Amino acid sequence: MTLLDQTTLLKKYHIDEATFANLNITWEQLMDIYHDYTNFKPILFPTANRMAEALRKHPDIHTVKARLKDPERLIAKIIRKSIENKDNPNFQITLANYQTYITDLIGIRVLHLYKNQAVNIDQYIRSTWTLAEKATIYYRKGDNETFDNEKKLDKFDIKEHPAGYRSWHYLIESTIPEEDFIAEVQVRTIFEEGWSEIDHQLRYPYDLDNSLLQDQLLVLNRVAGSADEMANAIRETQLGLDKLISQNEAYKEKIKQLREKLDQALKDKSLSEELAKELLDKIAELKPNVTNHFHKK
Repeated sequence: MTLLDQTTLLKKYHIDEATFANLNITWEQLMDIYHDYTNFKPILFPTANRMAEALRKHPDIHTVKARLKDPERLIAKIIRKSIENKDNPNFQITLANYQTYITDLIGIRVLHLYKNQAVNIDQYIRSTWTLAEKATIYYRKGDNETFDNEKKLDKFDIKEHPAGYRSWHYLIESTIPEEDFIAEVQVRTIFEEGWSEIDHQLRYPYDLDNSLLQDQLLVLNRVAGSADEMANAIRETQLGLDKLISQNEAYKEKIKQLREKLDQALKDKSLSEELAKELLDKIAELKPNVTNHFHKK
């Protein structure tokens, strides 16, 4: 079992030693959590795999990635949470409760191609699992988003993310009764995933105060957001073209059928001039709706 060194970990994650010394958690307590989680981690694999496989069944989902939290990152996160809540005397992460406080021991990333597919994925998640708490939509300031839909506001907490992350976050409960586990599910587009992976590797959590790096990553963030908008626009255009083509073919078929009926009636001499004129007028009405430009060769 790998042993963690306090000085090395604090330095790696840019945690001030004096700040850590004033927390209500000791290094020895953290090591107890570290060893406990290292032994507990293998138990989580089957649950993570089952959840991932269930998500892969949805047709709008492009990719599902499941991972278990790294023990070292778990300790770093506990320290950061303790720092964030240092003024709260009732906040304390212990060996007995860390599995409750840290809700992303199982992490599942769900990727889709187009922004508007998130709604269908949301419905699937809610119908398959019980949510441990209200889901959250993170967006970037300036995004082309509207959240005035009452149903959406009722189902989600809508939050602007200071670093520009865009995703829909869920905490879902295992459907296996004997497995009392919670998984964090993040739903985002493949463009946003690309940006977040680069951001995570280059900035988080090691260079949080590097303003030049932050500015450049925000530019990349805007590019990713624009790519999502463009992909959605292209898809909507394609769907519109497909609809026009389908309508075009339907109109052509109606004209063909009317002409065949008219020709047959004229041959049988069973058609009055008045009725013939009526059929010709109907054909004339349909013709303007036929657009040869959209005709599939």
